[in-house]
Amino acid sequence: MSDTKRLTMIGDERVERSSAVDSAETAPVENEYWAEEEIPTPSEEQGCIRRGACCRSAPGWFGPGEVEAAAEHLGLEPGAFAAKYLVIDAIDHPEHGEVEAFAPLKLDRHGQPALKPLTRADNLYRFLKGPCIFYRDQGCQIYPARPVECRVYFCGHDPEKNLTHEEVAEMWVKGRVSSRKLPPSPESSLPSEP
Repeated sequence: MSDTKRLTMIGDERVERSSAVDSAETAPVENEYWAEEEIPTPSEEQGCIRRGACCRSAPGWFGPGEVEAAAEHLGLEPGAFAAKYLVIDAIDHPEHGEVEAFAPLKLDRHGQPALKPLTRADNLYRFLKGPCIFYRDQGCQIYPARPVECRVYFCGHDPEKNLTHEEVAEMWVKGRVSSRKLPPSPESSLPSEP
């Protein structure tokens, strides 16, 4: 019998792998995008090694002011950037009701946007696992201007160390990017507040 390691990624997505090398038995892979992923997961000291496991599962949400920075990074006006690459997602915040945020489009299994740009995401879209539209050629095309949720997320963290959609929604309510979880970001001049 083989040992099985269970990894939790963004949301409730999990991958199971068998640690037995010589066994013909393999543990099920719950997400086809991670079928080729290798364990071990990077250490916190090592930091993100940009393998894209999170990018291929679900895009992170942008905070206030970040769409403009990402658009500038690609040489686009914010409206054109949003009309080409973003959806409007929302969460029922416990204190503020429905709060909307911009998120990069997810791609379907054929590499096409799973929703029309600037569409409001529905529950089906939220549960769909798909790669971020900016994840190409084994990397993020907007890495220096990636969404706050992506900047904070680390696959090796305990889930409580990563941002939740509720915390990003709180940023939208306040109109600024701020979080005790937000690390210093020397590669970016995105607006933030400690």
